[in-house]
Amino acid sequence: MITFKKDIIALALTGALIGGVTMTANAQVAPTQTTTQTQTNITTAELTKFAGAFVDVQEENKVAQQQLMGIIQDQGLKLERFNEIQKSKMNPEATVDASSEELEKHKAVVTALESMQPEFESKMMAIIEDHGLTMDKYKEVALALQKDKALQQKFQQIMIKSQTQG
Repeated sequence: MITFKKDIIALALTGALIGGVTMTANAQVAPTQTTTQTQTNITTAELTKFAGAFVDVQEENKVAQQQLMGIIQDQGLKLERFNEIQKSKMNPEATVDASSEELEKHKAVVTALESMQPEFESKMMAIIEDHGLTMDKYKEVALALQKDKALQQKFQQIMIKSQTQG
C-alpha cells in the first residue's frame, strides 16, 4: 500500500508538472522503443477496448491533476516547491531545505491526495469496466504494449482512427 501510495503521488505530481501523464498505478503504457518483437495474445477487439478506456482514463486523470493543483495552490505552495519537497520525501538520500510551515503545507496536500485516491481508483476501475475490460486485462494489454512494437503500431493506428472518426 505504501509503495502504491507513493506511485500515485509521484505519478500525479509528474503529471502536474508535464501534463498528460499515464496513471492508474502502472496500468497505462508509454510505448517504448524496443527492437525485439514479443508474441502477444491481444486481439484487435481487446486493443480497441483498451484504446477507448485509455482515452477516458486520460481525461479523468486531467480532472484529478487539476484538483491536485488546486489543493497545492490552496495550501499556499507553488507546484515546483511542492514537487521539490515530495521528491526529497520519496528519496531518503535527497535533502531539501524546507521550513516547518512548508512541510506542514506539503503534508496537508499529501493527506488530501490520499483521501482522493479511493474515489479516483474507483472511477478508473469503472471506466475500464465500462469499456468491457477487467483491470487485469487492461494491465495485460498495457504490459504487452510496452514489449511489442507491432502491437504499439496497431494501437497507434486504432488511436488515430478513433480521433479522426470522433
